[in-house]
Amino acid sequence: MKNSVKLGNEKSNVAVCTLWTPLEIVGRSLGSGDYAVMGQLYSKDAGLNAVLRYCLHNKKIRHIVVCGQDRTGSGQALINLKERGIDPERNIIGIPGARVDTEIPVESVERFRQNVDVIDCRGIADYGELGGIIRKLPKKESYGKPESFPEASFDIPQDFPTDSVFKIRSATVGEAWLQALNLVMKFGALKASEHEERQKEIVCMVAVITGEDPDSIAWKDYFTFPKEELDEYYPQVLTDSRISELSYTYGQRLRSQKGKDQVSGMAKKLLAAPHTRRAVAVTWDLELDTDSSNPPCLNLVQALVQGKKLSLLAYLRSNDIYGAWPKNVFALRKLQKNLCLESEKELGELIVISASAHIYERHFRIADEIIRNYPLGENVSVDLPRSAGNLDPRGNIHIELSGGQIRLTHMAPDGKRLESFSAKTAQEASKWLVLGQKISDISHALYIGQELMKAEMALKKNLEYEQDAPLKLK
Repeated sequence: MKNSVKLGNEKSNVAVCTLWTPLEIVGRSLGSGDYAVMGQLYSKDAGLNAVLRYCLHNKKIRHIVVCGQDRTGSGQALINLKERGIDPERNIIGIPGARVDTEIPVESVERFRQNVDVIDCRGIADYGELGGIIRKLPKKESYGKPESFPEASFDIPQDFPTDSVFKIRSATVGEAWLQALNLVMKFGALKASEHEERQKEIVCMVAVITGEDPDSIAWKDYFTFPKEELDEYYPQVLTDSRISELSYTYGQRLRSQKGKDQVSGMAKKLLAAPHTRRAVAVTWDLELDTDSSNPPCLNLVQALVQGKKLSLLAYLRSNDIYGAWPKNVFALRKLQKNLCLESEKELGELIVISASAHIYERHFRIADEIIRNYPLGENVSVDLPRSAGNLDPRGNIHIELSGGQIRLTHMAPDGKRLESFSAKTAQEASKWLVLGQKISDISHALYIGQELMKAEMALKKNLEYEQDAPLKLK
């Protein structure tokens, strides 16, 4: 993690942890003689373990000054490690999703806790104050010989044959996220990234959230952040929030780019013409972002109204499925509801298009743990459709035998008859369904396949066929 670290005075016993605030910003207010090392701490998993490993290797470090923006709770995780330690499963007490590597012995963790002070300076906005705080810290000797540990080990999941587009459809963000983790870890291609570590990546994952009210979230035990952290994140997307340590927020780009409040503009367009295709907001700034090393991941949102319902589509060029996706989607759902209120529309579906849906190598292990501990069948609702009341948005398929053939009727979700077709075999009927794109849901397709084979068998054996019922003798 050399790009996130700056070396100073090797005789100093102080380390400065700037969390998500660029170390260059804090470094302007400190001399290099004030610290031995200064570094950022993005992750409460891999990053925190790197800090722990470094301090146990360089036992001259007796004080860690924690400052800057604690956007993901990594600073609080470091403080909790010092103050509360780890539980028998090596989780940092009080911090979901933070765990100490199994290669670091428990007794070494305790040596760190007993000998290294963690000074919480996150509330300090004027980093010029840090120098005075550091110079008052007591001088202490090294507390022992350096300890080194093997790299954190984990098995990279075997790649499954992948596809160019994966679709998730779920009523809630939590259930959709669990499916997204499964998809990327199973089908993602292992490749390099621009952040000095590998990733598993799916090209184009489309997630459709159909039912969750963002003001009444179905909270899941496997979320790796508390609700308070989500509440702190919302303004970065919903308002023209300005955070000094960040060059921009999505909210700034959506609400005040070039002096334009694009979101209010979307609402006005929708009020004036609900059929409009022009209710669009973008975050990309051609001048700033074309050659930037930190361009926005969320690039575009568009609202479309059908009937009385407003659907929101969001395009993200890059989407960290483990570290960012849940908060991104919750905030987009909140933005969608606010837009509905401003434009006097009902809340429809949220469609999130993640062009690069990826998980970084540092999160492979914990993503796998979530997948193992929360199996899809037990934690995600899967309704195997029947002829009436299935969840396929393209409608239902009614099957019956008529005139020595299999008769299929395509019906809209509201029960309206759309189209009929007669076939002599299940294969012929399936071809009509595929070419007509009558089915969008895989569980619906499997169910219809079963029913078509039953219907064909009934024809051949002169049996009585009724959809959703066992075959009977006439």
